[in-house]
Amino acid sequence: MTERSPQPGDAPTDAPGAAETVIQDTTAHEEHEDRIEALVISEAPPEEVARHVEELDAPDAADTLERLDTEESIEVIDRMQDQAAAEALAHMQLPIALTLFTDFSIDEAARYLALMEPDDAADLLQELPQERTDALLHRLPRELGKLIDYDPETAGGLMTTEFVSVPETRTVAQAIELIRKRRDEMVKDFVYCTGIGGKLTGVIALRTLLLADPGEKVADIMQREITVLRPDVDQEEVGRIFDRYDYFTLPVVDADDRLLGVVTIDDIVDIIRAEHTEDAYKQVGAGVGEAVYSPLRKKIRSRLPWLLLNLVTAAVAAVVVFQFEDLIGRIAILAVLMPMIANQAGNAGQQSLAVTLRGLVLGEVSKERVAPLLVRETLLGLTTGFVTGAAMAMVIYVSTSAGVLEMNPRVGLVAMGAMTGALAVGCLIGAGIPLLMDRLGLDPATASSIFLTMLTDTAAFAAFLGLAFLFQSWLMPTGAG
Repeated sequence: MTERSPQPGDAPTDAPGAAETVIQDTTAHEEHEDRIEALVISEAPPEEVARHVEELDAPDAADTLERLDTEESIEVIDRMQDQAAAEALAHMQLPIALTLFTDFSIDEAARYLALMEPDDAADLLQELPQERTDALLHRLPRELGKLIDYDPETAGGLMTTEFVSVPETRTVAQAIELIRKRRDEMVKDFVYCTGIGGKLTGVIALRTLLLADPGEKVADIMQREITVLRPDVDQEEVGRIFDRYDYFTLPVVDADDRLLGVVTIDDIVDIIRAEHTEDAYKQVGAGVGEAVYSPLRKKIRSRLPWLLLNLVTAAVAAVVVFQFEDLIGRIAILAVLMPMIANQAGNAGQQSLAVTLRGLVLGEVSKERVAPLLVRETLLGLTTGFVTGAAMAMVIYVSTSAGVLEMNPRVGLVAMGAMTGALAVGCLIGAGIPLLMDRLGLDPATASSIFLTMLTDTAAFAAFLGLAFLFQSWLMPTGAG
């Protein structure tokens, strides 16, 4: 039978009579999940399914429960050990977890929330209906009520209140004994030291603490230079700080420097994933915070406004095409080639957009270097546009010479010129949109793809059809009157 990972509160593995060490690779989880899926298909009793789910690590247990429908998940969770169930619920996709917590009784929901990490429990409470949250808070520790008051996208919303701190007045021996008594709390490489009223006064490495003279005062060996976060710092800035300085944990303190909680690296990984997802959603006009299993109403409310905006912006390019209706009627091949040029311009613009947006997020773009950046992207567009346009012109020439296509081969030269100009404009716009929005104090990712598509399509159609209009007598099919 597959052994589950050690959980908080488990007996130490070096205790007398402890089970043998089990080493397993990741395929063991996959095999176990396959067995569970087979049990579900065969309609095995919920007790048997629950027993196998408990043996999985919490993230794998969450994935398994997500595959079941709501009623089946609740039946299995009811028969799992409370701690294992709570950890699995904490790792589930938020919309699915919220559905389950809505169906749980108040007592059940409170029991699972109390066993979670405080920051995970707070995330769920902030998304539940207000009346249910109020009912649950009466049954939960007061710290959770304080946590949900913070904006979830700030350091205060990210922090956990489960950490170990020691009074600076204690001796090393007393501090170590205090840590031992609080073995269920989160102990990382550092322990925070506090003074009167819980004020943060220092930090001490566990190694330093263990090697120090037992009779020494903590205040005499702790480090007094501390990097801290304020609870209102935006989560994106928190992520940047962790990434730039390679922190694993940072304390969060209030205006009086009282220790409120700690932000840990695992939260930062979640932030980075969430921020990347948010930027990707914003670029295409999808709803921020939307997940795969978000309710239909939420999906409609978040996407429909952007789809209507996209309809309006698409009309701009359509108006340009309409102005050349007669020309397209006389040289029909233009209708075939112009989407190819627009597609290339759009792709080039998306590349520039992605690179520039990433540079802005990482703080790599300085105001003094904006002009050189735009010039570089424009030159890139000219170069790649000329090369791809020349390739397109060559294909048209060879195809017409071989009789595969019936058109004037000179159309290829016009297409090459249009491709060169369209890609130059595409790269310039792709880099310019996020820079402009950032300068205006707006989120540079918001609907950037929608506006980029409108502008690149308009530019591509105008360049190709405009050139074709200027040289229409030169481009008429051979033999045309």
